Amino acid sequence: MSSEHLNGPTSECQAARFFRAALAEHRLAHAYLLVGKDEHAKLALASGLAKAANCQGAHVSGTFCGVCPSCRQIDAGSSPNMRTFGEPGVLNVETIDQFIAYASLKTASGNLKVSVFRGVDFFTDVAADRILKTIEEPVPGNVFLLLSQNSRRVLPTIRSRVQIIKVEQGYGQSASSNGASLAFADDPRLGILLEFARANLSLSDTVTRLLRMKGQPGPRENAMAGLQAISVFVDSILRARGKIPPLAEVPLAIEPDLARVNFVLDESRVGSFLDRLGERFSHVEQNVNPELVLTNTLLQLRRMIARE
Repeated sequence: MSSEHLNGPTSECQAARFFRAALAEHRLAHAYLLVGKDEHAKLALASGLAKAANCQGAHVSGTFCGVCPSCRQIDAGSSPNMRTFGEPGVLNVETIDQFIAYASLKTASGNLKVSVFRGVDFFTDVAADRILKTIEEPVPGNVFLLLSQNSRRVLPTIRSRVQIIKVEQGYGQSASSNGASLAFADDPRLGILLEFARANLSLSDTVTRLLRMKGQPGPRENAMAGLQAISVFVDSILRARGKIPPLAEVPLAIEPDLARVNFVLDESRVGSFLDRLGERFSHVEQNVNPELVLTNTLLQLRRMIARE
C-alpha cells in the first residue's frame, strides 16, 4: 500500500478524523472545500475517503482494506467511484464540462462517488456559475471535494455552498502498510476539551488555549483546527461509550478517559450540533471573530453535557 493511504496515527490529521466520524455516523455532507498548501495531502485524503466509502473487503465505517477490487481501482485511478479534474492555476472550460457530466451520472446502489476538482481558487464568476447547480442539486450518492490552496481566493458563491476543511501539510506521507483507517490519534486539543467537559477548565481558558496552540499560523487557523477537534471529541465519546462501532486496529485503551469520565452526552442534540459545525467553519472563513465562534460552539457543547 502506498503512502497515500490513511493508515493510522502516523498519517492522521484532524481532517481525516472529521471524515471518519462523518462516515461512521452517516452525516457526510454533499460538498467540501479542502484547504491547504500540500496538494498531495488533499489528494491523499480524497482517495482515502473514496476507499473508505466504497471498500468491498472486511472493514468497519471509516476504514478500508486497501486490497479489494474497489480499493485497487481507486489507487490505479480507474474507479468509477472517484475522478479528479483540473489543475492548480489552470482553468479549462472543457474540464468543467467533464466534471459536470461525471457528477450527473448515477452511482451504483450503496456506493459513494467522489468528484474532486483542483484549483478552485482560480474559478471565474462564469466558471462558478456553471457548476453551482451541480453542487447545489447533487445526484444522490455524490460528494464533491473542491481543492484550494487559499480559501480567501475562492469566490463567495462557492464558499457559501460547501463545508470548509483545513488539511494539514504533510498528511499521508508517513503511513504504514498494516490496515487502513481514518483513525483517532493523540491530539492535545482533545485533552483540553476533556478538561473542559470535566469542568476543570473554564470556558474562557479553553477558548484561549485552543486559539494559542502551536503549529498553526494564527488564531483563525487554530479556530478551524479547534472546531475539527470538537467534532472528533464528540464522536470519540460516542465510540468510547459503545454508541457507534469501534475502529478496526484501534483499541479502546486510546480513549479510556472518555469511557470513564463522569459526564454524559445528551445524544438527542448531537446530530444538530454536528450539522452546525459546518456552518461555524464557514463563519471563521468569512472573517467572523474566531474567539466568538469557538466560544459559541463550546457553549453549545456544554449544554449537551450533564453531570452525573
